[in-house]
Amino acid sequence: MDLQLSMRDKFSRKKKHWLIVISWIIAAVICTIYLPYAGKPFKIGEVRDPKAESTLASNIMEKELPFGGSRLFVLYKSDKLNANHAPFTTQVKKSLDGLKKLSFEHRVISPYQNARQISASEREAYAVVETNSTAEELASSMNDIRNALGQPKNIEMFIGGEPSYIADVYRLSEINLIRGELIALPICFVVLIFVFGGIVAAFIPIISGIICIIIISTILYILGHQIDLTVFVLNIATMLGLGLSLDYTLLITYRFREEHAKWHDCKKTIEITLATAGKSIFFSGLIVLISIASLIFFPINMLYSIGIAGVVVVAITVLCSLTFLPALLCILEKNVTSTIPQLKHFTTEDVHNHRWYRFVMVVMRFPFLFLIPTIGILLLLGYPFLDVKLNSSDAKILPTWVESRQLLDQFEQNFNANELTPTLILFKSQNKSIISKNNISHLYDYAQHLKKDPRVKRVGSIVTIKSGLTKQQYQQLYASSPLPFDEYQKQFFKGSTKGKYTIMSVVSKFSKDDVRNFDLVDTVRHNKIGGHITKQVAGTSATIIDTLHIVYNLFIKVVIVISIVTYLALVWLLRSLILPLKAILMNFLSLSVCYGMLVFIFQEGHFANIINFTPVGFTDMNLPILLFFALFGLSMDYEVFLLSRIKEYYEQTKDNTKSVALGLEKSARIITSAALIVVIVSGAFVTADIVFIKAFGLGTALAVAIDATLIRLLLVPTTMRLLGDWNWYIPQWLDRILPNINFDKEVTSYKKPNSKE
Repeated sequence: MDLQLSMRDKFSRKKKHWLIVISWIIAAVICTIYLPYAGKPFKIGEVRDPKAESTLASNIMEKELPFGGSRLFVLYKSDKLNANHAPFTTQVKKSLDGLKKLSFEHRVISPYQNARQISASEREAYAVVETNSTAEELASSMNDIRNALGQPKNIEMFIGGEPSYIADVYRLSEINLIRGELIALPICFVVLIFVFGGIVAAFIPIISGIICIIIISTILYILGHQIDLTVFVLNIATMLGLGLSLDYTLLITYRFREEHAKWHDCKKTIEITLATAGKSIFFSGLIVLISIASLIFFPINMLYSIGIAGVVVVAITVLCSLTFLPALLCILEKNVTSTIPQLKHFTTEDVHNHRWYRFVMVVMRFPFLFLIPTIGILLLLGYPFLDVKLNSSDAKILPTWVESRQLLDQFEQNFNANELTPTLILFKSQNKSIISKNNISHLYDYAQHLKKDPRVKRVGSIVTIKSGLTKQQYQQLYASSPLPFDEYQKQFFKGSTKGKYTIMSVVSKFSKDDVRNFDLVDTVRHNKIGGHITKQVAGTSATIIDTLHIVYNLFIKVVIVISIVTYLALVWLLRSLILPLKAILMNFLSLSVCYGMLVFIFQEGHFANIINFTPVGFTDMNLPILLFFALFGLSMDYEVFLLSRIKEYYEQTKDNTKSVALGLEKSARIITSAALIVVIVSGAFVTADIVFIKAFGLGTALAVAIDATLIRLLLVPTTMRLLGDWNWYIPQWLDRILPNINFDKEVTSYKKPNSKE
């Protein structure tokens, strides 16, 4: 009778396991329908604060002024033909005439209307296409624009500007995503075979990871139709999702095999696994969720988008790891726990455990010998971050063979590249037309004052449009009708002035991200114009200043809040006031290394030939923030895994040193393996063509590698040895009121009377 009940119970459990596994597989299969269209709803995303002065001014320009939308640049180049001679001019005019076929409203400023648009060598000339469309709208029309322009004979043509840059980013991000996955998954599979010593056990994390990525991509596809999400969201979500999924799956599977070797019973094994490793994953996921979800509070679309994606990634990976994975492990119980004889050397636990135990005991015997050099190395690696130069990304983050990048390079070689990113001042008259006599007087004085500034290269406005005119002559000019302008001057006036508004452009002698140009923007903002005219400052440099101000002020506040919430969660989990604080400080230390190496490699250009990129000379201002919130959670993963295991032994032995050694003995190999998987996944994205994705991938790989080696294997045991029993200090009153999460209770409930750990 008991045997029948046991068999019936076992059959019932198997049925539930199959139901869970099949449900996840069906969900993934349904989601594959949307995979070919996964990237369609995403946009490049705003990199500016919608409430900043520069953004508000830009919005008014787009709304109030004709052709205030996005601009395209078309550059023509010939090594043999002169830009002012008929063979060249005929081809350029024919090419630009082709734009008349386009359906959207636009106007063209030909190089033959403005002498500044022809290079000093007269081998290059560029046209400006002004539109009423957004950059996103134009990006989707780039093929039509390129076909309309045609290909001039004996002349090279490059199309650039924000719409072209966006179109190139869309195209490359999809290619990079597929390439990263194709590189990462096979390598991970091989590594997992050696970790587990079996094909089935190695295949389970891969299956789990693929299912998670398919479902995550579909959810983001659906969300992308409801809210604006950046085009980078799929790359980063895939990287994080695959890394977390493989991490969690590895931890669960490893603990399952370890416990199964003791009990040979799936029910007991799964219960212990979920009570220990499962609990660690839950708290780890909670901390990752708190960290990356904080990006939602930032007003920048790119950061907000990845915050949304992070919530989806963590929710799906944790849910899959705690439901699908345990069910699949029980179904494949015998296959998962078996080891290929030829690989037994790699998976013999006793050998590896003894090695780790001896290593940790040596480290703890001479704590200062390991502690001081390790901290010195980490601080040295983080030192380059002191020279960080933050900026917003442009076509320089693309490879040199991409057209929008080629146009920017050509422009920098043959023209004044600062013409592409002027500081724009929007003036508004409070009571009369902006071209009234009194207003022209104030605008003229303001322009003349700016022209005297040694940082200013050129001022473009309705009061500098005709060189050599006095203030009185400009007042007379704007009192006449019709205005005595040539074709270019008419277009300039129409595009810059309407009713109560006019724009003044200030071209700096310095690049958009130069500190001297930032000072110039501040000067422009503080200069008074007088009369009944108000002004707002926009342009790339102003946007960078405004965005940095709001983002990094908010960043500091959010970091403080996250640190406090994470600290409280770890106090609850670990029943200690000291360990959570130490864990957070360790995280900041590993992040500083990541930041320092990003500056050293991508900003300063070291190893550029090896990693295959052109140094950009700056660090994208969003990158440190994204890396912090992604890596703070990821790094805490390993801290939670390790300290949870140490706590298991401390609750059994009450011996701090022995608990640290036993905890590292049992978890060091799995943490190292898990970190290796994340390094492979994120490192695969170093092959990306977009420097931003490449930097994020390498930054993640470096931080995780440092965290799982120097931090976990050296700093954690040395600091815990020095702190001794203070590691576990918690006031009795606090211990009483905190909900109990006792690891020893679950583990020892299955202990055999004479069993040994």
